[in-house]
Amino acid sequence: MGLKRPHDEDEEVEVVESRRLSKDKREIEKEGTESEHGSVSDDEQSRASDNNIGSEGASEDDTDNDTGSDSDGSDVSSELGMVNIDFEFFDPATEDFHAMKQMLSSAFGDDAEEFNVSELVELILEQNAIGSTVKLEEGGDPYGFMSVVDMRAHNEKTVIKQIRRYLEKKADLKQMGGRLREILDGHTGLLINERVINMPPQVVAPMLRMLAEETRRATDAGEPFDFEYFMLLSPMYREVSEDDNPRNVETMAAYAHAEDEFVEEFACFKFDYRFSRSRRVADARNSFADTGLAPSRRCLVIPRANFAPLIERLDKVLAP
Repeated sequence: MGLKRPHDEDEEVEVVESRRLSKDKREIEKEGTESEHGSVSDDEQSRASDNNIGSEGASEDDTDNDTGSDSDGSDVSSELGMVNIDFEFFDPATEDFHAMKQMLSSAFGDDAEEFNVSELVELILEQNAIGSTVKLEEGGDPYGFMSVVDMRAHNEKTVIKQIRRYLEKKADLKQMGGRLREILDGHTGLLINERVINMPPQVVAPMLRMLAEETRRATDAGEPFDFEYFMLLSPMYREVSEDDNPRNVETMAAYAHAEDEFVEEFACFKFDYRFSRSRRVADARNSFADTGLAPSRRCLVIPRANFAPLIERLDKVLAP
Protein backbone atom coordinates (compact mmCIF):
# COMPACT_ATOMS: atom_id res chain seq x y z
CA MET A 1 0.00 0.00 0.00
CA GLY A 2 1.36 3.44 -0.83
CA LEU A 3 0.68 7.00 0.12
CA LYS A 4 -0.52 9.40 -2.55
CA ARG A 5 1.16 12.76 -2.79
CA PRO A 6 -1.10 15.83 -2.50
CA HIS A 7 -2.24 17.13 -5.89
CA ASP A 8 -0.65 14.10 -7.60
CA GLU A 9 -3.05 11.27 -6.93
CA ASP A 10 -1.80 9.08 -9.77
CA GLU A 11 1.65 8.63 -8.26
CA GLU A 12 1.89 6.12 -5.40
CA VAL A 13 4.75 6.09 -2.95
CA GLU A 14 6.21 3.36 -0.79
CA VAL A 15 7.11 3.86 2.86
CA VAL A 16 10.68 2.82 3.60
CA GLU A 17 11.55 4.55 6.87
CA SER A 18 9.93 6.60 9.65
CA ARG A 19 11.59 8.89 12.19
CA ARG A 20 10.24 11.21 14.90
CA LEU A 21 11.64 14.67 15.56
CA SER A 22 10.21 15.66 18.96
CA LYS A 23 10.79 18.67 21.14
CA ASP A 24 13.58 16.96 23.04
CA LYS A 25 15.18 15.95 19.70
CA ARG A 26 14.71 12.27 20.55
CA GLU A 27 14.70 10.12 17.41
CA ILE A 28 12.91 6.83 17.03
CA GLU A 29 13.79 4.96 13.87
CA LYS A 30 11.75 2.31 12.21
CA GLU A 31 12.73 -0.08 9.44
CA GLY A 32 11.13 0.36 6.01
CA THR A 33 7.95 -1.46 5.25
CA GLU A 34 6.47 -3.09 2.19
CA SER A 35 3.31 -1.46 0.89
CA GLU A 36 0.88 -4.03 2.32
CA HIS A 37 -2.12 -4.05 4.63
CA GLY A 38 -0.91 -6.91 6.82
CA SER A 39 -3.76 -9.14 7.85
CA VAL A 40 -6.44 -7.57 5.69
CA SER A 41 -7.66 -10.06 3.13
CA ASP A 42 -7.53 -9.43 -0.61
CA ASP A 43 -11.30 -9.34 -0.63
CA GLU A 44 -11.40 -6.62 2.02
CA GLN A 45 -8.71 -4.59 0.29
CA SER A 46 -10.68 -4.61 -2.94
CA ARG A 47 -13.65 -2.87 -1.36
CA ALA A 48 -13.55 0.83 -2.13
CA SER A 49 -14.94 3.74 -0.12
CA ASP A 50 -14.53 7.48 -0.36
CA ASN A 51 -13.57 7.84 3.32
CA ASN A 52 -11.07 5.25 4.52
CA ILE A 53 -10.78 2.15 2.34
CA GLY A 54 -9.27 2.19 -1.11
CA SER A 55 -8.69 -0.55 -3.65
CA GLU A 56 -5.04 -0.96 -2.93
CA GLY A 57 -2.23 -2.95 -4.49
CA ALA A 58 -1.69 -4.06 -8.04
CA SER A 59 -4.11 -6.11 -10.09
CA GLU A 60 -3.36 -9.76 -10.88
CA ASP A 61 -2.09 -8.79 -14.29
CA ASP A 62 0.23 -6.19 -12.77
CA THR A 63 1.47 -8.73 -10.24
CA ASP A 64 2.20 -11.29 -12.94
CA ASN A 65 4.16 -8.74 -14.96
CA ASP A 66 6.05 -7.49 -11.92
CA THR A 67 7.11 -10.95 -10.76
CA GLY A 68 7.84 -12.40 -14.18
CA SER A 69 11.27 -13.09 -15.60
CA ASP A 70 10.95 -10.54 -18.41
CA SER A 71 13.31 -7.58 -18.42
CA ASP A 72 10.47 -5.05 -18.44
CA GLY A 73 9.96 -5.17 -14.67
CA SER A 74 11.37 -1.69 -14.27
CA ASP A 75 8.97 -0.42 -16.90
CA VAL A 76 6.04 -1.82 -14.95
CA SER A 77 7.38 -0.13 -11.82
CA SER A 78 7.71 3.09 -13.76
CA GLU A 79 4.14 2.84 -15.03
CA LEU A 80 2.90 2.35 -11.46
CA GLY A 81 4.79 5.46 -10.40
CA MET A 82 6.36 3.77 -7.35
CA VAL A 83 9.04 5.78 -5.55
CA ASN A 84 10.79 5.43 -2.22
CA ILE A 85 10.06 8.10 0.36
CA ASP A 86 10.89 8.86 3.99
CA PHE A 87 8.17 9.83 6.47
CA GLU A 88 8.93 11.63 9.71
CA PHE A 89 6.99 12.02 12.94
CA PHE A 90 6.48 15.49 14.41
CA ASP A 91 4.66 17.00 17.35
CA PRO A 92 1.23 18.46 16.43
CA ALA A 93 1.51 22.11 15.38
CA THR A 94 -0.91 24.95 14.77
CA GLU A 95 -0.36 24.78 11.00
CA ASP A 96 -1.80 21.26 11.10
CA PHE A 97 -5.21 22.52 12.21
CA HIS A 98 -7.12 22.31 8.91
CA ALA A 99 -5.70 18.95 7.84
CA MET A 100 -6.44 17.45 11.26
CA LYS A 101 -9.94 18.88 11.23
CA GLN A 102 -10.61 17.33 7.84
CA MET A 103 -9.41 13.90 9.00
CA LEU A 104 -11.45 14.12 12.21
CA SER A 105 -14.55 15.16 10.29
CA SER A 106 -14.14 12.05 8.17
CA ALA A 107 -13.73 10.00 11.34
CA PHE A 108 -17.15 11.14 12.57
CA GLY A 109 -18.58 10.31 9.15
CA ASP A 110 -22.11 11.29 8.29
CA ASP A 111 -22.68 12.53 11.85
CA ALA A 112 -19.77 15.00 11.85
CA GLU A 113 -22.20 17.92 11.99
CA GLU A 114 -23.19 16.83 15.49
CA PHE A 115 -19.75 17.62 16.90
CA ASN A 116 -17.64 20.72 17.38
CA VAL A 117 -14.69 19.23 15.53
CA SER A 118 -12.72 22.49 15.63
CA GLU A 119 -12.79 22.46 19.42
CA LEU A 120 -11.51 18.89 19.49
CA VAL A 121 -8.59 19.82 17.24
CA GLU A 122 -7.81 22.77 19.50
CA LEU A 123 -7.68 20.44 22.52
CA ILE A 124 -5.19 18.22 20.68
CA LEU A 125 -3.02 21.18 19.68
CA GLU A 126 -3.04 22.63 23.20
CA GLN A 127 -1.25 19.49 24.42
CA ASN A 128 1.27 19.41 21.57
CA ALA A 129 3.78 17.44 23.64
CA ILE A 130 1.32 14.54 23.48
CA GLY A 131 0.80 12.76 20.17
CA SER A 132 2.39 12.67 16.74
CA THR A 133 1.78 13.70 13.16
CA VAL A 134 3.19 11.96 10.08
CA LYS A 135 4.71 14.20 7.41
CA LEU A 136 7.15 14.19 4.55
CA GLU A 137 9.00 17.14 6.05
CA GLU A 138 8.68 19.71 8.80
CA GLY A 139 6.07 22.32 7.94
CA GLY A 140 4.34 20.06 5.44
CA ASP A 141 0.81 18.71 5.57
CA PRO A 142 0.21 15.76 7.92
CA TYR A 143 -0.87 12.49 6.34
CA GLY A 144 -1.94 11.06 9.66
CA PHE A 145 -1.85 11.75 13.39
CA MET A 146 -2.37 10.12 16.77
CA SER A 147 -3.20 11.64 20.14
CA VAL A 148 -5.29 11.08 23.26
CA VAL A 149 -7.69 13.54 24.89
CA ASP A 150 -8.62 13.41 28.58
CA MET A 151 -12.41 13.13 28.61
CA ARG A 152 -12.62 13.72 32.36
CA ALA A 153 -10.39 16.79 32.50
CA HIS A 154 -12.27 18.34 29.58
CA ASN A 155 -15.75 17.15 30.52
CA GLU A 156 -17.09 20.72 30.42
CA LYS A 157 -15.96 21.25 26.83
CA THR A 158 -18.80 21.24 24.33
CA VAL A 159 -17.30 18.63 22.06
CA ILE A 160 -16.62 16.19 24.93
CA LYS A 161 -20.22 16.56 26.10
CA GLN A 162 -21.39 15.96 22.52
CA ILE A 163 -19.27 12.82 22.14
CA ARG A 164 -20.41 11.45 25.48
CA ARG A 165 -24.13 12.02 24.81
CA TYR A 166 -23.77 10.57 21.33
CA LEU A 167 -22.04 7.39 22.51
CA GLU A 168 -24.41 6.88 25.44
CA LYS A 169 -27.34 7.11 23.08
CA LYS A 170 -25.79 4.58 20.70
CA ALA A 171 -24.87 2.24 23.56
CA ASP A 172 -28.36 2.42 25.04
CA LEU A 173 -29.70 1.12 21.73
CA LYS A 174 -27.41 -1.90 22.28
CA GLN A 175 -28.45 -2.14 25.97
CA MET A 176 -24.85 -1.35 26.96
CA GLY A 177 -25.36 2.20 28.18
CA GLY A 178 -24.80 1.38 31.85
CA ARG A 179 -21.37 -0.14 31.30
CA LEU A 180 -20.33 2.70 28.99
CA ARG A 181 -21.35 5.32 31.56
CA GLU A 182 -19.16 3.57 34.15
CA ILE A 183 -16.21 3.82 31.78
CA LEU A 184 -16.90 7.45 30.89
CA ASP A 185 -17.25 8.35 34.59
CA GLY A 186 -13.77 6.94 35.14
CA HIS A 187 -10.51 8.39 33.88
CA THR A 188 -10.84 7.70 30.15
CA GLY A 189 -8.74 8.99 27.29
CA LEU A 190 -10.22 9.35 23.82
CA LEU A 191 -7.61 7.70 21.59
CA ILE A 192 -7.50 9.29 18.15
CA ASN A 193 -5.79 7.47 15.28
CA GLU A 194 -6.48 9.01 11.89
CA ARG A 195 -4.67 8.93 8.55
CA VAL A 196 -5.28 9.35 4.83
CA ILE A 197 -6.59 6.32 2.98
CA ASN A 198 -3.27 5.10 1.56
CA MET A 199 -1.08 5.51 4.65
CA PRO A 200 0.02 1.99 5.69
CA PRO A 201 -0.73 0.62 9.17
CA GLN A 202 2.99 0.15 9.88
CA VAL A 203 3.14 3.76 11.16
CA VAL A 204 0.71 2.94 14.00
CA ALA A 205 2.99 0.89 16.27
CA PRO A 206 5.74 3.54 16.61
CA MET A 207 3.18 6.29 17.13
CA LEU A 208 1.44 4.25 19.83
CA ARG A 209 4.76 3.50 21.49
CA MET A 210 5.69 7.19 21.49
CA LEU A 211 2.25 8.09 22.87
CA ALA A 212 2.75 5.68 25.77
CA GLU A 213 6.13 7.24 26.55
CA GLU A 214 4.76 10.78 26.32
CA THR A 215 1.81 10.07 28.62
CA ARG A 216 4.19 8.39 31.09
CA ARG A 217 6.43 11.46 31.14
CA ALA A 218 3.41 13.75 31.52
CA THR A 219 2.14 11.65 34.43
CA ASP A 220 5.55 11.77 36.10
CA ALA A 221 5.41 15.56 35.75
CA GLY A 222 2.07 15.64 37.58
CA GLU A 223 -0.21 15.97 34.57
CA PRO A 224 -3.43 13.86 34.45
CA PHE A 225 -2.54 11.37 31.72
CA ASP A 226 -2.61 8.18 33.80
CA PHE A 227 -5.76 6.83 32.14
CA GLU A 228 -7.77 3.86 33.36
CA TYR A 229 -9.15 3.32 29.86
CA PHE A 230 -8.38 4.27 26.28
CA MET A 231 -11.42 4.62 24.02
CA LEU A 232 -11.04 4.22 20.25
CA LEU A 233 -13.82 4.81 17.72
CA SER A 234 -12.76 2.44 14.97
CA PRO A 235 -14.00 2.94 11.38
CA MET A 236 -15.69 -0.07 9.85
CA TYR A 237 -17.53 -1.03 6.70
CA ARG A 238 -20.34 -3.46 6.13
CA GLU A 239 -21.91 -4.86 3.02
CA VAL A 240 -25.34 -3.53 2.18
CA SER A 241 -27.99 -4.79 -0.20
CA GLU A 242 -31.58 -4.01 -1.00
CA ASP A 243 -32.74 -6.24 1.86
CA ASP A 244 -30.12 -4.94 4.31
CA ASN A 245 -31.06 -5.73 7.90
CA PRO A 246 -29.87 -3.34 10.64
CA ARG A 247 -29.28 -6.29 12.97
CA ASN A 248 -26.63 -7.72 10.67
CA VAL A 249 -24.03 -4.99 11.37
CA GLU A 250 -21.72 -7.06 13.58
CA THR A 251 -21.61 -10.13 11.36
CA MET A 252 -21.11 -8.15 8.15
CA ALA A 253 -18.59 -5.58 9.37
CA ALA A 254 -14.90 -5.35 8.44
CA TYR A 255 -12.27 -2.99 9.82
CA ALA A 256 -11.16 -0.06 7.69
CA HIS A 257 -7.90 0.17 9.68
CA ALA A 258 -6.15 -3.19 9.50
CA GLU A 259 -4.52 -2.81 12.92
CA ASP A 260 -7.86 -2.49 14.73
CA GLU A 261 -8.47 -6.20 14.24
CA PHE A 262 -5.64 -6.73 16.74
CA VAL A 263 -6.65 -3.82 18.96
CA GLU A 264 -9.97 -5.58 19.51
CA GLU A 265 -8.13 -8.52 21.10
CA PHE A 266 -7.14 -6.24 23.99
CA ALA A 267 -10.50 -4.50 24.46
CA CYS A 268 -12.53 -5.07 27.62
CA PHE A 269 -15.67 -3.51 26.13
CA LYS A 270 -16.98 -2.88 22.64
CA PHE A 271 -20.13 -2.15 20.69
CA ASP A 272 -21.00 -1.31 17.10
CA TYR A 273 -23.15 1.55 15.95
CA ARG A 274 -24.41 3.12 12.76
CA PHE A 275 -24.48 6.77 11.92
CA SER A 276 -27.67 8.63 12.71
CA ARG A 277 -27.56 10.19 9.25
CA SER A 278 -26.90 7.20 7.00
CA ARG A 279 -26.81 8.98 3.68
CA ARG A 280 -24.21 6.69 2.15
CA VAL A 281 -26.09 3.41 2.19
CA ALA A 282 -28.10 4.43 -0.85
CA ASP A 283 -24.97 5.89 -2.45
CA ALA A 284 -23.15 2.60 -1.93
CA ARG A 285 -25.92 0.65 -3.63
CA ASN A 286 -25.89 3.05 -6.56
CA SER A 287 -22.15 2.61 -6.92
CA PHE A 288 -22.03 -1.15 -6.48
CA ALA A 289 -25.36 -2.17 -8.02
CA ASP A 290 -27.28 -4.43 -5.62
CA THR A 291 -24.57 -4.53 -2.96
CA GLY A 292 -22.12 -2.00 -1.64
CA LEU A 293 -20.30 -0.76 1.44
CA ALA A 294 -21.71 1.45 4.15
CA PRO A 295 -19.58 3.01 6.91
CA SER A 296 -20.19 2.33 10.59
CA ARG A 297 -18.13 2.49 13.78
CA ARG A 298 -17.03 0.17 16.59
CA CYS A 299 -16.29 1.61 20.01
CA LEU A 300 -13.30 -0.23 21.52
CA VAL A 301 -12.24 0.32 25.14
CA ILE A 302 -8.75 -0.82 26.15
CA PRO A 303 -7.89 -0.97 29.87
CA ARG A 304 -4.59 0.51 31.01
CA ALA A 305 -3.15 -2.93 31.83
CA ASN A 306 -3.57 -4.00 28.21
CA PHE A 307 -1.95 -0.97 26.62
CA ALA A 308 1.68 -2.15 26.76
CA PRO A 309 0.81 -5.69 25.55
CA LEU A 310 -1.16 -4.11 22.69
CA ILE A 311 1.90 -2.16 21.56
CA GLU A 312 4.02 -5.32 21.67
CA ARG A 313 1.41 -7.17 19.62
CA LEU A 314 1.27 -4.47 16.95
CA ASP A 315 5.06 -4.35 16.81
CA LYS A 316 5.02 -8.03 15.84
CA VAL A 317 2.07 -8.20 13.46
CA LEU A 318 2.92 -4.96 11.64
CA ALA A 319 6.63 -5.68 11.33
CA PRO A 320 8.09 -5.44 7.79
